[in-house]
Amino acid sequence: MQQTIDVTDLPESIVNDLRQLVSTLRNRLHATAAAKPPAESPAEWAARLTAWVEQHPKRPVEIDDSREAVYGGRGE
Repeated sequence: MQQTIDVTDLPESIVNDLRQLVSTLRNRLHATAAAKPPAESPAEWAARLTAWVEQHPKRPVEIDDSREAVYGGRGE
């Protein structure tokens, strides 16, 4: 989709700066689009996350997350 911008009466230096800005924005847009990983389904993402979690060692830690353990001693 071709678009134009009216630069009538702008100094040539400003027009050149605008051209450079547009070029920079286009390059960044193309670089960002190329860097995006391919789309994956929720199931594929979940499988990848599970595989990542399972590669870490399990820690033999038990945490008491009961209300009494979390809030015990407060308000007394």
